[in-house]
Amino acid sequence: MKKITLLNLLFALCAFTGFGQTMVDDFESGNGGVEVAFGAASTIVANPNSSGLNTTANCLEITHTNANWYALTRINVNPDLSIGPAESKYLSVLVYNLDTDMACRFDADSDSGNGSNPGVIRAINDHSGADAWEQIIIPIEFPRDAGTFSLGTLYTLVFHADIKDFINANTSPLEGGGKIYIDEIQVLDSNPLSTSDFELSKKISLYPNPVQSHFSIQTKNGVEISKISIYNTLGAKVAVNPVLVGNKYDISSLASGMYLVKISDDKGAVTTKRLLKQ
Repeated sequence: MKKITLLNLLFALCAFTGFGQTMVDDFESGNGGVEVAFGAASTIVANPNSSGLNTTANCLEITHTNANWYALTRINVNPDLSIGPAESKYLSVLVYNLDTDMACRFDADSDSGNGSNPGVIRAINDHSGADAWEQIIIPIEFPRDAGTFSLGTLYTLVFHADIKDFINANTSPLEGGGKIYIDEIQVLDSNPLSTSDFELSKKISLYPNPVQSHFSIQTKNGVEISKISIYNTLGAKVAVNPVLVGNKYDISSLASGMYLVKISDDKGAVTTKRLLKQ
C-alpha cells in the first residue's frame, strides 16, 4: 500500500510540473498557514457560490475591522519556492465579491515577514466584483533593494484585500461587515491572459474615474477603438457605443454604481475596465 501511495504522489507531482503551476493553498484541508495583521480578519468558510470557475468546497473569507489599506492577510508558501533571476512567475487567485483592488507583496524575508511598501504589486487584469468567481493575475515582482527575495526564495504571500485606499482615502468596502473571498492560490510559470488582450489593457485607461456624467478613454501607441459596451455588475448590457460629446462618452442617463466598460480595438483585442459612476 505504501508503494502505491508513493507512486501516486510522484505521478501527481509530475502532472503539476507539466502544467507549470504550483498550488500554494486551496483551503480544503484546514488553515495551512494564514495570519492577519493591522485590522484584517480571515477564516476558512464554505464556498458561498460553488459554480463557474470555482466549484470547490471551501475558500478563505477576508474582512476588515478598520479602513487601513495596509491591513494584511499573510499566507505561507510551504515549502518555500525558489525563483531564478531569469524566471517569470505569476500569481493566480480566484476572487469572489471583490469590489475593490487587491494587491500582494512577495518580498518578505521570512515566513512571518510583511515585505515592503515598494513591494506592493497590483493585479494586471480587471475584475467586476459581480456575483461570480473571477481570476486575477498578479506578476511576482519585487523592489530592487529587497535583498533576501532577490536571492530567489518566496517565503510568503502578503495580501492587501482592499488596496484602493493606498491611492485615495475612500472608505474601505470591507470596513463595517464587508466580505471578500479568495481561493485556489497558485504560482504559474506563464501569464495565462491573452497576449493581445493583455497588451490592449496596458494601452487603455478611463478618466475621470469615478465619473459624474462623461468620461474619456486615453489610448497609447496608436490604438484604434472599434466598439465600446457598458455592463452593470449583474452582467446586463446597458449601453453600446455611448454618445460622444466633445470626445467624451455620455453616461449621464445611467444610475450611480459600478460598471464594466468592454473595449474592443480594430485588431480584435478586447479589454474590460471598471468605471464608478457617482
